This record gives sequence, C-alpha cells and structure tokens, in this order.
Amino acid sequence: MEKVSLKTALGIVSVALVAFSGIMAETAMNVTFPVLTKVFNTNLNLIQWVTTAYLLAVTVMVTTSAYLTKRFSSRMLWLVSVFIFIIGTLIAGLANNIPVLLLGRILEGISAGIAMPLVFNVVVATVPHAKIGVWMGLAALVVSLAPSFGPTYGGVLVDTLGWRSIFFILLIAPILSLILGWRTVVAIERYPVKQKFDALAFSLLSIFLIVTLLVVNQLEQGRVNWLLVSIIIVTLVAFIWRGRHSKQSFLDLKLFTEVKFVALLLPISLYMFVMLGLNLIIPTFLQEVLHTSSFLAGFSLLPGSLIGAFLNPIFGRVYDLKGAKLPLYVGNWIFTIVVLIMAIWTQHLALISIIMLYIVFIIGRNMAFTGAQTAALVDVPASEKSDATAIIQTLQMFMGALGTTVGALLQAKLGGLHGFQIFGYLSIVIAILILGLIMLYFNASKKNA
Repeated sequence: MEKVSLKTALGIVSVALVAFSGIMAETAMNVTFPVLTKVFNTNLNLIQWVTTAYLLAVTVMVTTSAYLTKRFSSRMLWLVSVFIFIIGTLIAGLANNIPVLLLGRILEGISAGIAMPLVFNVVVATVPHAKIGVWMGLAALVVSLAPSFGPTYGGVLVDTLGWRSIFFILLIAPILSLILGWRTVVAIERYPVKQKFDALAFSLLSIFLIVTLLVVNQLEQGRVNWLLVSIIIVTLVAFIWRGRHSKQSFLDLKLFTEVKFVALLLPISLYMFVMLGLNLIIPTFLQEVLHTSSFLAGFSLLPGSLIGAFLNPIFGRVYDLKGAKLPLYVGNWIFTIVVLIMAIWTQHLALISIIMLYIVFIIGRNMAFTGAQTAALVDVPASEKSDATAIIQTLQMFMGALGTTVGALLQAKLGGLHGFQIFGYLSIVIAILILGLIMLYFNASKKNA
C-alpha cells in the first residue's frame, strides 16, 4: 500500500497552517464583540462586520482559486498567502478605528481565501486514492483546530492582555508555516490555463455575494432596499450568462449541471451556515443572557470543536472503508436531533448543557460534512477538481458569512434568548432539507452505477 511521505505531510500541514491562522482570528474575534462595541462606541450590527468582512474576503478570493491553481505554482500561492496574512494581522492589531480593523481583516481573508482551497488541492494531488479520506480528514483537522481554540484563545486574551494581543500572538502560526514549509511545499501537478482570467465574471460574482449580505444585514432596520435586490438579480443572471458564453477562464459552471455534485455542494454550505451562525450566537447568548465571562463564553465551544477536529481523520477513515452513506446519514441525524433540542429547550439551557450539546452537534456535523466534501471531490474528473474545490469553498464561505449575519441580525432584533431559539428552528428546517439532498445524491449514484 502506498504511503504518504513525511515531506508531503509537512507540506500539507504548512499550507493548512495559513488557513488555520485566518479562521483562528475569525473565531477568536467573535467573543470580543461586546468589548469592541464599547471600545469603538458602536453597535453589535456594525461590529459583526469584523467577522463578515473577513468571510466575504475569503469567499471572493476563493472564487479565483481554480484559475490561480492552474496559473501559478502551489509554492508561490502558499508564500503569497503567508505574507499577506502577516501584513493584514499587523494592520488589524494596530487598528485605532473600525475601517482600519476591517482592512486588516480583509487582508487576512484574502490570505485564507488562497490557502483554504490550496490545502485540499494539495491533498487531492499528492495523496494516494486509498488514503484520500484519511488525509482529507487530517487537513480538515488542522483547519478545524482553529474554531476549536479560537473562542477560548480570544476570551482569555480579552480578559488579560486585551483584544489586540489576539492578532500579535497569532503571528506565530504563519511563521511556523514558513519554517515547516520552506523545503516541503513544492509545486503540484497543474492543468495549465491558456485563456485569460475572466475579470468580468469575477466582478459580477463578487458584487452578487457582497450585495446579498448587505441586503440581509439591512433587514435589522426592518426594510428591504429594492435597488440592491435588483442588483442581486441582475448580477446573478449576468454572471450565469457570462459563465456559459465566455471564452476566458474563471469557474467551470458545468459542474452545476451534475446532480451528484450539487446534491453534496448544498449540504456542505448549509452545514457551514449553521455552524458559524451558532459560533456567533452561543458566546453572545452566554454573555448577554447567562452573564458569563468572555473566557467561559469562548470556552463553551472548545470541547466540542476539539473533539470534532480530532475525529475528522477517523470520519475520513470511515469514508475510506464504508463509503459516503454511513457518515452522511448518521452524521445528519445527529445534527438534526441536536438542533431540535437547542430550539425546543433554549430557555432551559445552561453553560454545561450548551457545552454538551455543542459537542454532539459538532460530532454529527463534522461526520456528515467531511463525508460530503470528500465524496464531492472524489466524484469529479481530475481536470475539474480545482474548479470543484473553488466552488465548494466559495459557497461554504459565503454561507458561513450569511450564517454570521443572520445570527447577529436575529440577536439584534429579538434578543439573545429568542434570537437563539429562532435560529434553532431555522436549523431544523435546514437539517430536513439536507436529508432530502443526501437521498437525492444516493439515488443519482444508483442511476450512474
């Protein structure tokens, strides 16, 4: 049986550390929102853009990853992502107003937007097929450790050294990435692109993603900006038309005609929506409703995130041995039961019960998410894997940003308690929808067999 060399393993970890750094900063900042509203004398709805701006930058940048992977070497992309992250982190740490802080976060998002799809492209290109599930899980492990440590890391530093230290101490991760990866991150096999980059398609998709979040964000004022809604519709239609007729290179939209791919793409993105929404809602709920400290609010997510992260390789191994059916169905049922409990018993939740429920939630979510992401990438031809990765990462990051925005909106409009409860009911609907999509995937698989 083919083995994965130490050099390959260190290369994968080195690239994953850059993505880890960005997600770490994002999740660490969630517990600082009550503090930042006082520091900058503003409201929660504006402060949540510290997270949303990062996620938007990641989303927009990920859309270019298919082209970048074909156009530039993996080593060059890794180095660029490292240095952009260092610059963005220094800017954010030194920020004395919201715009400068957002600039730093956007640069961090650009860096993570390069690194996140690159991790999985490197895994797919360098790991033997028989071990792909395990190594997809290991790559996800490194990235998943960020939301595991992020809230606790942020909570401890906010209560001790202050919110700026979150950024300065985090610089250790990209420096470690440089040390580990200098001799181990090498160029992977590419499918060179001859066409020019389709800047128009990129611009149309970026406008669509950004304006969509702006519209959702404005719902807090109880109004809908119909001009922005019309822009959303026009840019989406124009993007689809451009994708079908352009001779230039951006994203391969033909993948959206593949039923199996779409049937897994949507659950992947919906799992991200619910998880990042809860990652914002739970710490805020604990601080505002249960009046816990920033440290305990952040710590509440740590046990579940850690357990889920370390189980990812095991879930990958289950996929290698049993296929996608077991992790997808079992994982989604666990996910469904937990969000049902959270919605029904919101008023009776305490710190301990939230910690326990979040542990089970993450186990179910990660089991299904890892299986869906692996199956989606394994199913597509080698020449389309970078496009598939870009599409998967783009949609899940956008839905993550949307989940954060919706979570902040519900808590701002309904309060910490009822906002949590309504998000729980929304998650139940999503879980049922995902079940239908999983069934669609396996039905399509039978027809193609």
